[in-house]
Amino acid sequence: MALRLLVLLLLALCISVAYGKEDIHVAVASSLRAPITEITQSFEQRYPNYRVQLSYAATGKLVAQVQHGAPYHVLIAADPYYLNVLKELNLLAVAPRIFAYGEVVLWHPEQTGRLETLLRNARHIGIAQPRHAPYGQAAIAFLEQQEWLTAVQDRFIYAENAAQVIHRVYAGAVPMGFVALSQVIELGGTAQHYSHLNNAPLLAHTAALSKHGETSEGASLMLAMLWSDAAQQIMLRYGYQKITDDQELLYAAGE
Repeated sequence: MALRLLVLLLLALCISVAYGKEDIHVAVASSLRAPITEITQSFEQRYPNYRVQLSYAATGKLVAQVQHGAPYHVLIAADPYYLNVLKELNLLAVAPRIFAYGEVVLWHPEQTGRLETLLRNARHIGIAQPRHAPYGQAAIAFLEQQEWLTAVQDRFIYAENAAQVIHRVYAGAVPMGFVALSQVIELGGTAQHYSHLNNAPLLAHTAALSKHGETSEGASLMLAMLWSDAAQQIMLRYGYQKITDDQELLYAAGE
């Protein structure tokens, strides 16, 4: 799988050179599809000599690909833990930084009611596999905090990532699921059909330049774009919380 990915990325690089543009390969957590797509479009308008190739998957899966040699230039994760793993393995050119905070919610588009009642009465509940998906991990942490996990976990329907969860709920395969607030906003979901999880951990969305992207000016520009006013406004529109200087200092101190 890693060899096939390497061949495809190298082929894309050759094609882009033929058309006079440099490709920037970016690995992105699946829950960030909508805002990162918009940020990428803004980047390509600002820097027409570059073309961004986006690859989406659960954060843990993307990190595993990098460990097996996938030549991504920029890494955008839904949790700082995974990029810190790559940092410890000396696979990053710069230390990871937080650029926004994401929120996990329970999406129940065909039902309304109290959160606990919805969960206890649900026939099935979609959740991203917590072994490698940060939004699944955040949902588990919330349920443990509320002491509801034991009562509902036998009805979990696991998905590879948050994007698969929201697709299954949208298609009617499961009546509800734990997803990113940004995904619900992207679909135009109304406030009555999703529930905030009070005191659930926020997800520190983090980005870094890989060793493969160390010499790419375009990759550095794409990474810096995430902290631009334009990108931050896009993130806010999708329900993400902006990082403050104090929060970033606290993150750095805890590394």
